[in-house]
Amino acid sequence: MPPLLSRLGVGCSRIGSFNNTTPLAEIRETLALALDLGVTVFDTADIYGQGDSERELGRLLRGRRDQAFVVTKAGKLFSAKMRLMAPLKPILRPLLRATGRGGAVTARREGAMAEDFTPSRLAGALEASLRRLRSDYVDGFLLHSPPADALAVPGLAEALTALKSAGKARFVGVSCDDAAALDMALALPGIDLLELPVDLIAATVAGPAGQAIAARGIKVLAREAIRLAPDLRPPEAVALAARQPGVDCVVVGVSRRDRLRELVTAAKV
Repeated sequence: MPPLLSRLGVGCSRIGSFNNTTPLAEIRETLALALDLGVTVFDTADIYGQGDSERELGRLLRGRRDQAFVVTKAGKLFSAKMRLMAPLKPILRPLLRATGRGGAVTARREGAMAEDFTPSRLAGALEASLRRLRSDYVDGFLLHSPPADALAVPGLAEALTALKSAGKARFVGVSCDDAAALDMALALPGIDLLELPVDLIAATVAGPAGQAIAARGIKVLAREAIRLAPDLRPPEAVALAARQPGVDCVVVGVSRRDRLRELVTAAKV
């Protein structure tokens, strides 16, 4: 029986990142503890850590794949410079950590990142993710924060549906940044998974978009719960997001085991 969505999901964007100061051994222990605590949702993307995030999840899930609901995303592209830097991370990361310049690298990366959401690219992008994940399927495959107009490309819904039909993805959908992208995502037939910022969920849950999500049984992952509630302690922010109507799972980045235990408890409200 495939796993259900846990109330808390672990966001894996910083695994392998230049600016993550947490030792890899501690990250691995935290991910393993998440599984032991009943967390099933692990949210990654092909660009996170230049693929290292997916590789670490593949390592974690050897022999435990049926315990996890793995979500990955595609559509963002690194510049040639960032691709050349990727093999140098074992050398560069300690230097960046010592000088505190990891955040600057991340900022430059985001500024130089291109996008490609064309239907013809999706199958190849997912196959590459599956190799890194050491799996023949993902539970969720999402377009990674596309602008609204990218979702109007002919053949996009058919390409996503084909990945489901081939058994490569159990759920397909879109990670949306704004209401315009959400409206366009909901115009795509076959969408059954969305990842949305908590403020966008709150703004749309009572309107036509929220009603469409509920009527179609679309699962919703909430993100940015902590960042968008700066006046709350992280467990309080997670609890608030988990109580929000229309939220199936709250995805948060977490590298420390003590913080993970707090957030797992907070999400079970």
